[in-house]
Amino acid sequence: MRPRIMWPLVVAAYRGLPAFQRERVREMGFGSILETELFFVDPPLIQVIRDRWDRASRTFLFPWGHMVPSLEDVARITGLQVDGEAVIGVTYADYTDLTQQLLGLEPFGQDDHERRMVRRVALLQSLGLAGMWQKADELLPAFVEWAAGLARATYGQDAEDTVRADRDLRQFLVFFFGKMLFTTKGDSIHCCFLELLDDLMRVGRYTWGAALLAHTFADLSTGTGWETIVGGFAPFLQVWSYYYLPLGRATEVDPTAVPLARRWLPLVVWEPYAGYGDADQPWVVSGGGLFRRDIWVHCLNEIEPLRPRLAARTLGMHQRWIDEAEPKGIGRKTRGKAKTVDWRTRFPEQFSDWHRGGQVVTSDATDNTAYLQWYQVEYGLRDFMRPERRAAQGAAVQAEMGGASSSRGPAVAAEVSSLQEQLAAASEELESALARETLTVAELTEQGSQPAPTELPRDVAELRALLALERRDLERQQSQWERERERLTQQAVEARAGQRNAC
Repeated sequence: MRPRIMWPLVVAAYRGLPAFQRERVREMGFGSILETELFFVDPPLIQVIRDRWDRASRTFLFPWGHMVPSLEDVARITGLQVDGEAVIGVTYADYTDLTQQLLGLEPFGQDDHERRMVRRVALLQSLGLAGMWQKADELLPAFVEWAAGLARATYGQDAEDTVRADRDLRQFLVFFFGKMLFTTKGDSIHCCFLELLDDLMRVGRYTWGAALLAHTFADLSTGTGWETIVGGFAPFLQVWSYYYLPLGRATEVDPTAVPLARRWLPLVVWEPYAGYGDADQPWVVSGGGLFRRDIWVHCLNEIEPLRPRLAARTLGMHQRWIDEAEPKGIGRKTRGKAKTVDWRTRFPEQFSDWHRGGQVVTSDATDNTAYLQWYQVEYGLRDFMRPERRAAQGAAVQAEMGGASSSRGPAVAAEVSSLQEQLAAASEELESALARETLTVAELTEQGSQPAPTELPRDVAELRALLALERRDLERQQSQWERERERLTQQAVEARAGQRNAC
């Protein structure tokens, strides 16, 4: 999966700006994300996370329940502002006037009535970065520094020449938006933010962090399931997973147990920022009032619901079951090709919701057990396999079916037997984990210097519920395999009968 971002070139374009221009960018609230050290983007990890997205609830569906990135996650991970004026306004079919006036470039489109894009090559030429690609044997820091030097030689250096300086800055911001923050499919770059860039003094008042979240949700929700690339700022989801998900790590629950494997449990981190504070993070301080609220977030025509009530455990509360339907009125209606649309009047209720501050999340649940049981009922049979893998497996099954014979019977019997062994092993392991955690609770209770049992990452009742759900899921899989064995056996019998008749 190739990310759509051109992170190194955007950073090079930023570093090439003269000092007074970089200071303007910082005042707009983009300094923190642009000054983040470049690191490896992990496409397979991001793809696995993307596959778990549920467009109806607008959350990720993991084995342990709903999870969703929040405004606090955006603020802490990217340093973008998540409070202020919504990123919303008017979009057009023809941006010729704005593009010529503000960028000095010509837009293009599918026909004469739709000119919404600027060509990436043309924009890179205006930044002095056309034809720049990192060579296979070239270190990334050296490449970025070289590219920054070329951009530096292209930009106007006179702060008094405001016309040139403003044009240079707008060209950079359009590149930053299109190829790093709000990436989309395709090679060209959308002009949709130009109206908001007309008055550069107002750019810092907008909530660009909330816009990033809206764009990310919209990209996840409009996918076909066949995507091999990801929209938005891909490193955001990657770093988000580092803080919440037990990927290649576990929590040490008993530092004295032997063998060493008994010391660890792979646990979800529901409140990763507990104790972090907000020192030197003004974007966290200013946005704190929105962190615990259900609210609609906006990125022009991308209008998405943020529902932290579905992941109340990330707010320090127990989760209750909430029936959610896919939000109506957004999606295709917000992505049409009308010539001129003011999204504030098209969706006034959602626009007003942002300015009202949404609704505070509360929960009256006393534990998570009932929620987990309903969650398994609702999503236990959900297939998270990507379409290409499903198609490949289907083709393999069809190939096997073409050569069906009595030899298939023993193979299926072996698979069922293996599944039964997995069921027994999983049950035994979960019972063992339950026993270990119960023992840990008892030991920690006796040790006054250790945290109280209620402060363990997961309580015993919840573990029991997970054990029961896992058993039921494995039993369901076993039943499916039994039915498959019966079907293949019957097909083999029919095939043999057909061969005898042919003779």
